[in-house]
Amino acid sequence: MGVALVRRGIAAILLAGVALVTTGADAQEKLAAFEDMAEAFDQILTAMTYAAAGLCLFAIVWAGFMLMAEGGEGSDGGGARTAVIMAVVGLVLVLSAKAVVTLLLGGLVSFQSP
Repeated sequence: MGVALVRRGIAAILLAGVALVTTGADAQEKLAAFEDMAEAFDQILTAMTYAAAGLCLFAIVWAGFMLMAEGGEGSDGGGARTAVIMAVVGLVLVLSAKAVVTLLLGGLVSFQSP
């Protein structure tokens, strides 16, 4: 399901890009193509958000196993702590990208459209 979503998103982005490059298209068609491309990009970011949340959960569980495997004999769990921090930082980056796109598409932050 995820691969099909990515393929549809890429196809929509490419078609919208071709529509924007076409010289005979008027402003209304360009705006519609831009909106289609933005919607496809939003769908791809949504899929990436779900994947990142799943991978973050897996990384935190894996770090727990690493911490248990290291044991409590003199180790401070540095590798496990680093794994958790990196997983959370990655999730925050993906969520911030999704937030920016949501703000742009919702009209809360204005930008110059083609």
